[in-house]
Parts: sequence; structure tokens; C-alpha cells
Amino acid sequence: MGTFGGRRAVAHASAWVVLSVPLLTGCSTALDQAHSVQTRLGRIEQVTDTSVTTPSAERGAAISVHYGEVTTQRGLSRLLAEIDRVADEADYPAYRLDLRPAEAPGDALVVDDSFIGSDAEPTVLRAWLLVTAALLGDVEYSYEPAREAITVDSGAAIGHDVGEASRVGYGYRDTTWTFTADGATFVAGGRVSLTDVQLLQGVQRSVSSDSLPAPAATWRLERRTDHVLLDLDVELGPPGPGGVTPERVTVSRYGEDVQRLVTAALGAVRVAGLPVWLRLHHRTEEGDDVFGYWVSGQAPVRGRDPLVRGWDRWLADLARSLAS
Repeated sequence: MGTFGGRRAVAHASAWVVLSVPLLTGCSTALDQAHSVQTRLGRIEQVTDTSVTTPSAERGAAISVHYGEVTTQRGLSRLLAEIDRVADEADYPAYRLDLRPAEAPGDALVVDDSFIGSDAEPTVLRAWLLVTAALLGDVEYSYEPAREAITVDSGAAIGHDVGEASRVGYGYRDTTWTFTADGATFVAGGRVSLTDVQLLQGVQRSVSSDSLPAPAATWRLERRTDHVLLDLDVELGPPGPGGVTPERVTVSRYGEDVQRLVTAALGAVRVAGLPVWLRLHHRTEEGDDVFGYWVSGQAPVRGRDPLVRGWDRWLADLARSLAS
């Protein structure tokens, strides 16, 4: 989440200014308050573990709750109301809440206190239950007004989880899904669709294939509403002494190898039917070298590559020949 501001935010912002001088007394009071809230939260029947963070100049107030035996949206709503009642009665400041099921502590619903009792609460809680029941990876579901992010650490189950997310059919304009695996990331804006499943499968099969002379060591695929971004970390050789330096990444030396990778990649993303942004980079001892960048329908940007290696123009010509 970014910043959190709930019903108590304004009042406590003023309080911080007034109380900034008696710092030691304020710290002691805040610690006592956090301890009191944590103790009272631990008495809620469904709460199995809890942690309450004292707010400071560097970080805001935060409550973490592990819960058990709550499997319905109404049950979660009642639990949230109980948590908020304890915080209200203790006059605890605006806080971030991490809600974790005791049987799956890798999953987390992250909201702030303004979420509790809001119009969005029933929809988000139902989605939270659906998503965590359907997906194999650990889920972090982060919600704030006008933005929600569902991040899934899927590992080897990334194909399964993307497929299940498409069957769940949840997502709005401001929803961002992110699925991660070893060396791979897939991002989808809005609802995950069957086309997204095909898109992921195509990229998985193509860009890291052992048959390629220059496969992608890692890759990031993003399907947005108006374009597809494919970021490929091209495996040209190990960094370090004797490795491939940026000056050596030339079209004449690596063009034929990279062409096979790009051809496979563009074939895989064609299923989305959207403009494509393609980024090629290589990790060197000096850092991350972005040696090629192409955006469909746009001319290469002059001066982007200080080494003037010609990859951007090469990519544009290759994409044009593949489309003809």
C-alpha cells in the first residue's frame, strides 16, 4: 500500500504537531496504547495472533491480525468491525491492517481503517475469499480507494493461477494482477481473461526455450488496456571479466541469435491483438544495459542508446518484415 488515511487521520495529524515536544512521554504513551490495543484484540474469539505497531515519524500505525474459523464475507465483516471497535475505543490513530488466515499465513489482505464499513467492503471481501480459495500461490490483496493490487507468488504454479484467476472473473479498471515465478512476472490490468492465459502460455513456451541461442534469462510480461509490454533479459553471456560488455552487444555479433528470440516473442504476444512494447536488456558488470527498445507504430527515439549500436532500428525493421 501507499499512504493510509482513515477516519482518525486528520485529528491525529494535529495531535502529532502539538505533542512533538514532549517526545519521551509521547513515546511511552503510544507504546502503552499499542500494547492495550494488542491485548484487547487478542480477546476476540476468531483472532489467533496479533501485532500492533506504534506509529512514529518514519512509519504509520499498523495492525496485523491472524484469524481462524472465518470463511464467509459476513463473518469477515463482523471481525473487521470488532477490530475497528477496539481501535476506536482506544483512540488508536489511522492504521494499516494486515489480515491473514491462520491456516494460510502467506496470504494477506491489506487495507486501512477507512475500508471497514465502506461500500467497497463486501465486494472486496468476497473477491478475497474467492481468490485465496482458487489460487495455489501466496496472495497479497492490497486495496485502497481507486486502486487495488492482487499479487500472487505462484512459483511453478503460475500457469494454473492465471487460469484460475480468469475463471474467477474478478477485476475492475483499477485492479492490477501480478503473478510471479522464478525469473518470470506476468501483470494484467482489469480482469484476467482467457486471452491472457494464452498470452502467458505463449511467452512461457517461447522466450526461455533451451533451443534458442540467446534465450531470456528472466522476463516480464504486462498486458494493459492499450498495449502489451514484454521485457526480456537476454542471455548473451555471463557478466564479469571476459563477459559481454555493452560495447560488444552489437547487431553484427548477436543479431542472428537475438532475431530468433524476438521472432518467437512477437509471435507469442500477437494473440493479444494490442500494440507491443518490446524491451531487450542484458545484465553486465557495469549494470543493466538496455540495448534494444521498440514500440509498434512508433519510430525509434533518436539518442536513446548512447553507444549508437543500431538495435532499435533493427527491431523496427524485423517487426515490419514479420508483419508483412
